[in-house]
Amino acid sequence: MIKKIFPAFGTINTVTLFGGCNSSILDKIKQTILEMHNCFSFFSPDSEIYKINQNAGIHPVAVSEDTFYLLSLALEYAKETKGKFDVTVGSISELWKNAIRSGTLPTEEEIKYCQTQCGIKNLELDKVHGTAFLHKKGVKLDLGGIVKGYAADKARSILQEQGIEDAQINFGGTVIAMGKMQKIGIQNPFQKTGTTMVSIALKDKAIVTSGSYEQCFFHQGKRFHHIIDPQTGKPSCSGLLSISLIGDKAVTLDVLATGICCLGQEDGIPILHKHGISAVFVTDNGSVQVTPELQEQISFYGSIMYF
Repeated sequence: MIKKIFPAFGTINTVTLFGGCNSSILDKIKQTILEMHNCFSFFSPDSEIYKINQNAGIHPVAVSEDTFYLLSLALEYAKETKGKFDVTVGSISELWKNAIRSGTLPTEEEIKYCQTQCGIKNLELDKVHGTAFLHKKGVKLDLGGIVKGYAADKARSILQEQGIEDAQINFGGTVIAMGKMQKIGIQNPFQKTGTTMVSIALKDKAIVTSGSYEQCFFHQGKRFHHIIDPQTGKPSCSGLLSISLIGDKAVTLDVLATGICCLGQEDGIPILHKHGISAVFVTDNGSVQVTPELQEQISFYGSIMYF
């Protein structure tokens, strides 16, 4: 077994190869992912996303095929999730990230102002010229809810091109199990990091978990977290504490995990059925609900409901 660990996208990324493999492929994956990080960064002045944000309301920006593709997907999924997944929420996300860091609630005025700086309708893509344009000044793109899944899929493609079958890709909890059967643990949202609530046996599948327990703070006994509902400008209150999705494409799982965390379980299930995606839901009251096709793959200590 050989492993490469490196930071990107604000998290720790690990690629593990099982069996006799050439370790140089891991260097290629790291280089590719770091290039993607530089392209999609919200903060780096050299990134395409930063340049689009800086030129909002001014002029379109020429972008790479990767960026154009990701933004096209974002438009698609914004529609499918009824606006709950929205990459133009950079301003409101920034507001709440600062709130979590400081432990201080933003004011209603700050929230309302940031809401005026959001809206997927402001994003225009020109396929002929390969450009992206934000129509309104102050609107900011943030690809945090889609980029890890896309990067994980890209890493898998590189491994497949080299004929590597047995591997695991873990980009900050966005996991792809390649080849042999692997047990993947799902964090218990009520326990310290690293405590598994559920483990699922996966082979040639991706799994993505999104949870409101990951980044949060308490104010006057109420918990405020980092998954923001674009339509309220506040942390989502859909009744879901975490959602884990299992399917073929990590980028689809990444997007829908974020969107359905805001949309809620009832409205999210038809979307999952459409894409052939399995799910593990943990509700705010601690109940665990699992789609029935996972019944033979899942190990869990406690009560569990299949639906």
